Amino acid sequence: MADKGTIGEDFVNELAFNSFFKFWCYPNPKFENGHKKEICDLLILFNSIAIIISVKNYEFKGKHFRYFSNTIEKSVKQLHGAYRLLFGNQEIKIKHPDKELEIFPKSQIERIFLLTINLGEDVKFYPFNQKTKNNNYVTIFNKESFQTIIKELDTVPDFIDYLEKREKLFKDKFTLILPADEYDFPLETQKEFLQIAENISSDFILISGTEKDLLAHFFKNTRNFPDVLNKDSNGFYLIIDNDWKDFQKEEKVRNKINANKASYFIDKFVQHELLINLNPMREKLAKTLLSFDRLTRRAISKSYFEFHDRYKDVKGLYFGRRYGDFDGVGIVFTFYTKEMNFEMVHTLNNLAIESFNLFSNYKSKSMVLISTNREHRFLFSYIEKAERYPKSLEVEIKKDVETMGWFKNIEEIRDNENEFPK
Repeated sequence: MADKGTIGEDFVNELAFNSFFKFWCYPNPKFENGHKKEICDLLILFNSIAIIISVKNYEFKGKHFRYFSNTIEKSVKQLHGAYRLLFGNQEIKIKHPDKELEIFPKSQIERIFLLTINLGEDVKFYPFNQKTKNNNYVTIFNKESFQTIIKELDTVPDFIDYLEKREKLFKDKFTLILPADEYDFPLETQKEFLQIAENISSDFILISGTEKDLLAHFFKNTRNFPDVLNKDSNGFYLIIDNDWKDFQKEEKVRNKINANKASYFIDKFVQHELLINLNPMREKLAKTLLSFDRLTRRAISKSYFEFHDRYKDVKGLYFGRRYGDFDGVGIVFTFYTKEMNFEMVHTLNNLAIESFNLFSNYKSKSMVLISTNREHRFLFSYIEKAERYPKSLEVEIKKDVETMGWFKNIEEIRDNENEFPK
């Protein structure tokens, strides 16, 4: 039978794998070229981001200080040690279950997040954050808050946005969160709470409610925390009990859930088309697509299905195309018919990319090509850096494009139906 620690780690890993894909999640990574000991419980590496996670599954037995000692204090020490090892002077090699031995890319990491996830339940109050010996911020989640946040913010950009704003607001404030109901504070718990409260000497925030309730305010406040917490004061008492339940009942929330369903086309495309037989091009393409937040994925996916519906019944030598730019990444959709052979499709795809680069004046720094047919059979490519073509080649491309009647002038591509809807 698995012990509590393994059960807790498996719980966190499964949630992380589902949201951020297993390929970038390293469960229980070890110092492979050193002492072989475990560095942390879960390490997530995605582009320039590293998330170091410590999981504690210690049972809460009614004594808060003992619980904090066996969970938070030990976790913060583990995270401190993991940080020092990974970003120290030594070269660290780690092993992903599905990849070869690799060097931890510390020189490429620009943003680092330390997370403690405590799975013990029925805790009446707990610190919202901590700091390591090196003054690194540690985000603390309980089981329910982590489970909800990773589900609601299930892209790396959305999750990181929450973590960054959370840290910016709470970093220099002593914060306690009280998820238990007001009447659910036995005498012993009251004494423990007052013992902490009496020793608060810095700016503080007391939150009556759960982190899910706080998340409701984050969503309602255009992805920011309650404005009142940004005002100058040496203390706040924020009462937000049951706000998450009320938020979930709002019609716009249900509408958002329905609207987001289409966005998982991107997730499934990455999972079923790219993360099989992985090679460097597929990995770069996957990372590029997964770098988009949920709202952007929704816009791209919606455009794909509109595009496919428009051309799915065409026959003969017919080639459809569409282009849109998202923060310097060009997304090109093309449509080919069964009457076209691979060489023809390949040539037209290259011409589509070249023409979109040219007529958008090289707006996109990189390009993603997704070519499809009636049965959603995909061809794809990733152009990492769009470089300006020589003048002579630009003239030839313009001739080819004009001969095919794709665009009449440079203004048309910016305003016509070939662009993604805004």
